[in-house]
Amino acid sequence: MEQMDLVVLLIILLIILHIMFCYRAITTGAHIDDVKRYVWGTISLFFGPLGYYLFQNLLPLDSLDPRE
Repeated sequence: MEQMDLVVLLIILLIILHIMFCYRAITTGAHIDDVKRYVWGTISLFFGPLGYYLFQNLLPLDSLDPRE
């Protein structure tokens, strides 16, 4: 494989990772309104794991408990 092939493969895998974190943020069981859910998904899509966990830390802990 040439170096360019590896770069393209890594970019594709990085895009897939960001999409996975966006999907997880949108389909979460947290008790938050839809606006916050889609903001969380958008931030996760652009920043990946960093955006996902950064926004998750801004949410109140009682809203993240899916058992309620």
